[in-house]
Amino acid sequence: MVDKSFKIMLNKTFTSFTITDFLDDADFLRYIKYNAPADVAFWDKWQAEAPANLEIFHAAKLQLHLILSDRRTEVQASFKDSLLKDINFSVNKFQSNQRKKVVRLIWTSGIAASMLLIAFVAWFSQSIITVKAEFAQNKLVHLPDGSEVQLNANSVLTYPRAFNWKARREVHLTGEGYFKVKHINVNPEQIEKGELFVAITKAAHVQVLGTEFNLKERHNRTNIALVKGKVRVTALKTGANYMMKPGDLINLGEDGKEVTDGNQLGNQTAWITGKIIVNQTSVNDILKEFEDLYGYKVVLDNPALGNKKIDGAISIKTEESLLFTLKNILNVNIKKEGNTIYLKNRH
Repeated sequence: MVDKSFKIMLNKTFTSFTITDFLDDADFLRYIKYNAPADVAFWDKWQAEAPANLEIFHAAKLQLHLILSDRRTEVQASFKDSLLKDINFSVNKFQSNQRKKVVRLIWTSGIAASMLLIAFVAWFSQSIITVKAEFAQNKLVHLPDGSEVQLNANSVLTYPRAFNWKARREVHLTGEGYFKVKHINVNPEQIEKGELFVAITKAAHVQVLGTEFNLKERHNRTNIALVKGKVRVTALKTGANYMMKPGDLINLGEDGKEVTDGNQLGNQTAWITGKIIVNQTSVNDILKEFEDLYGYKVVLDNPALGNKKIDGAISIKTEESLLFTLKNILNVNIKKEGNTIYLKNRH
């Protein structure tokens, strides 16, 4: 019986791949990183058939080895020639002749070529991509491995530019995000190190394979709500480990210890549909959520109103919809002054 992943590999047109295509291909990356016997057998057979782009295959293989290794690697003449072709092909026709002369001059020196390539690899492997959702903005992030993260307002996600080539898939989150992590493991019984996906906040590591979960870190509290799959959460301050199954919630307080606040799974993920669900939630907590999402400071004319408990679903699609709800529930008037909103008792 042929493994599903190899059926997919057999259907790919590797014979027409460019260097970029090889470096973006998950099957090729897995072959170079892990050298699993099945992968080695496939690619040995493919090379034995002498495809027209075999030289490009070897150039891509060398590039990836350079990225994954800290050691200096000798650059072969065939690789330099292949890279020169790629550069020449991409230059503007108007400047082509002049640029070709410059490029040829650079690559005539093996030392210069090695230094340039190593400098590029160092930059590529160390640089970080930062995606920010501003106040009152949600943003969908497509990660290089096919995973998705829906960022809530006032949230930041960072990940390495060489995401697919690192020892593990790793992202850092400040704020709140809903994760849909893609499975990349070939053998579900044996998970390789590079197949793990880890979401990191200041307080916790969330280690997954392929799943959906909500992760939120605000005001020194971290909340994890698992929708699908299986994750392991490590509290960084206490070292405690939690294995989660669908429907589970974990709330880590400022001291890193697990706390219980009675929130249900639907409450944690309702923001994706533009609302928050509150169950005996204080007005102060609702206002804090408003401040996090829209960047205002809210001042209650009567502080006692902050302790009032509210139940129900409240729209957060716009700041006006949330303020309208609070205005009527609390029987207050609203006044804006710059980035401050005052809720004043009606007389």
